[in-house]
Amino acid sequence: HKMGSTTSKDKGLPFWLSNRLMIGLYTLMAACILAQVILATFYAGSSKTTKARQGEPVDEPFERKRGQADGRWLDLHREYVKEAKSTTQRPDVVFFGDSITLGWVNSPIWQQITKRFEHALNFGIGGDRTQHLLWRITNGELNFAHRPRCSVLMIGTNNLDSDPPHLIVKAALKTADIIASATRETVLLIGIPPRSKSKDNTIRKKADEVNRILSATPVNGERVKFIPFPDVLTNDGTF
Repeated sequence: HKMGSTTSKDKGLPFWLSNRLMIGLYTLMAACILAQVILATFYAGSSKTTKARQGEPVDEPFERKRGQADGRWLDLHREYVKEAKSTTQRPDVVFFGDSITLGWVNSPIWQQITKRFEHALNFGIGGDRTQHLLWRITNGELNFAHRPRCSVLMIGTNNLDSDPPHLIVKAALKTADIIASATRETVLLIGIPPRSKSKDNTIRKKADEVNRILSATPVNGERVKFIPFPDVLTNDGTF
């Protein structure tokens, strides 16, 4: 894909604040809502999932093995490591995340992103929690032959059913800091989208609390920028 010429409004702005990137980001973020509602339905009332994750520290690297007898998770991780090491130029932007991020690849939205950027990479894996992404980035996915100009991170939605908001925040910030330190460029940390149409939904309340804490927490302003999920709600808190 050929990258279009930079508009006059983009000149002088840091890459992460360019019109092209921000328009693309908000388009992607808006598309997350439906996916989150589906996830909320899938996980609703699941006490088994909570118990199954008690041995996994939310803010420490943890290799994902449960339910991975076919090795697909590790295979995809190795593919990303290879992709990072084989870059022949600086990627414009790299997306890190879970199924929401991965799902963009086969969508019209991703086609819009790749039209705006000559070299965009997607390192999303479905079902990943913060601990799984921490493991991935500390085991090769940041070994870029050419450092990306910007990274976009959205992680934590799969932790909501089992982990407290303050630990999810701690893990997300730790992940962002590791990426920023490795790439020496800006990381855009995106807030967790709503997980239900109802403002009284327990999981949605936890997502809101994660975002509230992130908004109030000082971050590494030099490298990490928190971007709240856009306001897509009505006055009564519904979609």
